[in-house]
Amino acid sequence: MDVLSRKKLVIVVLYGLVGTGWILGSDWLLFHLFGDIETTFLGSTLKGLLFVGLMSLLLYFLLYRLERSEKRAEQAEVASELNFFTLPEFFAAAPVIVYVLEQRDRVSHATWVSPNIVDVLQYSTEEALLPGWWEKHLHPDDREEAIKSSQRIFARGKGVHEYRFQRGDGNYIFVQDELHRLASPVPRFIGVWTDISQRYQLEQNTIQYAGQLEQAMLQTVDAVAKLTELRDPYTSGHEKRVGEISAAIAVEMGFDERYQEGLRIAGLLHDIGKIGVPAEILVKPSRLSAGEYALVKEHTEFGYQVLRNIDFPWPVADIARQHHERIDGSGYPLGLKGEQITMEARIVAIADVVESMASHRPYRPGLGIDVALAEIEQNAGKLYDTDAASACLRLFQDKGYTVSPD
Repeated sequence: MDVLSRKKLVIVVLYGLVGTGWILGSDWLLFHLFGDIETTFLGSTLKGLLFVGLMSLLLYFLLYRLERSEKRAEQAEVASELNFFTLPEFFAAAPVIVYVLEQRDRVSHATWVSPNIVDVLQYSTEEALLPGWWEKHLHPDDREEAIKSSQRIFARGKGVHEYRFQRGDGNYIFVQDELHRLASPVPRFIGVWTDISQRYQLEQNTIQYAGQLEQAMLQTVDAVAKLTELRDPYTSGHEKRVGEISAAIAVEMGFDERYQEGLRIAGLLHDIGKIGVPAEILVKPSRLSAGEYALVKEHTEFGYQVLRNIDFPWPVADIARQHHERIDGSGYPLGLKGEQITMEARIVAIADVVESMASHRPYRPGLGIDVALAEIEQNAGKLYDTDAASACLRLFQDKGYTVSPD
């Protein structure tokens, strides 16, 4: 029998002895004072009720004090077991809060928390140990997910999650909460709260800055594309439309948004090499001679040389170089075949053919979208990638896709 159990037994025995002594002694005294049995009985009854009431209050007070002693002893046992009392200076100085949870009947109860919670979160240790304290101070938008993630962590035995938590002054901070199960008979976890508000703000600033840089890059790309159009005004809008068609084909093929964005940019820049082609050839209203056509074909290599040293997150330079390559090796400038051509370049090649054939050119009127799609369908697997060609045909024929006007 432990010390606390012996204390409870002593209280009960004392209660019985005092009660018995009080009843026997007081009844004897009343009988000798009054001598009348009825008066004695009435007095005994009132006295007994008063005694029961007073003793009940006394017993409640004693048991309440004993329960508090039990909780303090339990917390002291946990802290002692984990050697927390040997590190008071560490907890006073560290910007993290350490706490201990126990699971009873699938419900978590805080049994210990480091004293520096007053400095970090502006709550006392007594407040932090109250039932429901943690759930009450979660941010309303984070509460449901934070509770679910903590349950998953309890099931796994360890884990980390992040959420917003309300400090004592009413402000919310971002907290990283890491839990690990301890090797103990009772399901017990040690947790660490870390204030990551500063880190979160730095991450947000970084994301915002990266977004600004990406926006600047897109604006620069758009400006460069417009320079290309100034050299070849008869194909104005061609680059943008090729990028849109390429991205739409990528959607049909199941590629993600980042991949689609790369194709839009590659479409805008795929003909940048035309800067190196004489303007009189680009705007010539009749068919080109063999020599002129050979010079025009150089735009793929010119474009590659311009773009290759720019650190795009997509193979933009290779796409500019390969968008006239064909699956059977009949394309230019390198005569690549099949898988030697990047998938992005295979998609842009199809978009380039569709847009070019359907649109007006200085030497001929536009042939229309039906003729362009017939070209893709007829040469799928020979000149054009089969999967990309099928996606393009579904896009225009089954889903009614149309190219956005300038």
